[in-house]
Amino acid sequence: MEQAQTWVSEPYRLFQVVLSAAVFFAFIVALTRLSGKRTTANMNNFDWIITVGIGSLMATGILSRTVSMLDAAAAIAALAAMQWLTTWGVLKSKRFAQLVKPRPRLLMHDGAMLKNAMEAERVSADELKSALREAGIVRREDADWIVIETSGVLSVIQRDGLTVEQAELLDGVTVPEGVGGGDRDDRGGPEPEDEAPHGGQSGSDSR
Repeated sequence: MEQAQTWVSEPYRLFQVVLSAAVFFAFIVALTRLSGKRTTANMNNFDWIITVGIGSLMATGILSRTVSMLDAAAAIAALAAMQWLTTWGVLKSKRFAQLVKPRPRLLMHDGAMLKNAMEAERVSADELKSALREAGIVRREDADWIVIETSGVLSVIQRDGLTVEQAELLDGVTVPEGVGGGDRDDRGGPEPEDEAPHGGQSGSDSR
């Protein structure tokens, strides 16, 4: 039986650990990118990976008889370096940012829920209603838009009379065809709206 190395591994083993950490970091970024924003709700992908990964590696380094502490420390350092490089790339390159980060998406327009967008993000009507209540809104017609951010958080924008094109901070948000402005989502054409808000007009009549 191979003797456990508590403190230090062989140099080749350390290189193998760092390379494995980098490969798994890239794999998990791709996996969370494909699985959607709800996987890492309230965190961006990179913070979530670091939080989960460091906790697991620390436990392994402390408790495992077959993984040395230096192996675990090297893997943690490699994950931290991958996070730093990824966030640096996001800041420097818009194309790279679009590759590794999900874009915000419009889920409600003029108080009408956009079903296709909700299905794509796996968000229910009850969750949108909860977000409205948390924003102090008790009628859907009092909200212009709800956006799911890259972190999975639902942002509620109260009605202010602006169109999507006039709302500067909606630039970069995925907007269904027919709504206007933002980064268009051309898959499947216009997204059907849910029933119009009670006591108000539908999205197509109010702008």
